[in-house]
Amino acid sequence: MSFQGFELPEELHLLAGTVGEFVRKEIWPVEARTPGEARHIAPDEIEKLRKKARDAGFWCLDAPEQFGGGGLTVFQSVVVGEQMAKHRYSIPRPGAGAFGLEPPAALYRGTPEQIERYVLPAIENAWPSFTAISEPTGGSDPARAIRSTAVREGDTYRLNGHKMWASGADQARYGVVYARTDTASKRAGISAFIVDMDVPGIAVEPVAVLRDHWTTELTLNDVVIPASNLIGQEGEGFALAQDFFVRGRLRYASQAIGVAEEAMRIAVDWARTRETFGALLATRQAVQFALADARVEINAARYLTWDAAWDADRGINARTKASIAKLHATEAAFKIVDAMMQILGGMGMTSDMPLEHWFRGLRVSRVVEGPSEIQRFLIARDILGKAAL
Repeated sequence: MSFQGFELPEELHLLAGTVGEFVRKEIWPVEARTPGEARHIAPDEIEKLRKKARDAGFWCLDAPEQFGGGGLTVFQSVVVGEQMAKHRYSIPRPGAGAFGLEPPAALYRGTPEQIERYVLPAIENAWPSFTAISEPTGGSDPARAIRSTAVREGDTYRLNGHKMWASGADQARYGVVYARTDTASKRAGISAFIVDMDVPGIAVEPVAVLRDHWTTELTLNDVVIPASNLIGQEGEGFALAQDFFVRGRLRYASQAIGVAEEAMRIAVDWARTRETFGALLATRQAVQFALADARVEINAARYLTWDAAWDADRGINARTKASIAKLHATEAAFKIVDAMMQILGGMGMTSDMPLEHWFRGLRVSRVVEGPSEIQRFLIARDILGKAAL
């Protein structure tokens, strides 16, 4: 498959279209039956959707093919991801889990035994999991902020520490925890460990946040795990996490684009039928300009995201481009959804409409996977070089 300019290959265009149709025909009706004040689709409904998604061939599309996933490239993933996100409960997980659950990306670099024990069954059975990096001391600079420790004791490690924003830990079977194996080093002292949730010493508390999907805090008190649960070598944890920053940030960018475009579609339909003072909203210049600005921002965000994804697939360092895409897409989508809510007036604020759900979700998206200020710092550092430091 080759990519010529911005003309999508026919097979990718078809895949994105059929995924979008699945969202409209299968997920929308379920959400229409779900009370607006609910924070998620009911588990029994998700299970039905998962069976349909699996039967349609839409199961874990981002996961490597050799592990049972769809094996989408980064570029294919962002194109399809837009369509997956065009529904109410799409933030932070497009499809609300209907398209399967993938293990923490660091596990793809695990040993054959770790792959067999965690990755394969997680993809096959949609096992929930989590990744725990951030701590109360900070999240945007894990090399300095991580205080959790992992001490080797023969054939085991003893973990102690406190993690924040470990989304999904309250439902997970296992997760990947980043802790210090060398307190004297910064980046080189961080390692990644698989932690099963049924071992003693783990406490999980929900953290209520603005969006529908809440997160958790995780306390590790003398948690003993096998030494074989170390992913890679000691001190490689930071590198393992960084390897997947590009894909993670582009995933958020594509999700924001899909949500913004769907919000715009809703506003366009409203403006074409709603009258004020004897004329359609569509004739009002303020409405026209808001929609025009939204189209410009969506197109810009999409092309920035596609450009970064295309470089990533070709083996070109795309970290700065991914930061640019994530920054622009999440900031623009938040403003677009706000503007589209304004066009709808009171209806835009109701919980039965998806816009207020997206508004809250996008506010959080501007922080996760690196807040906008960190993205700006990374972009500026690329521009200025050592002078920025």
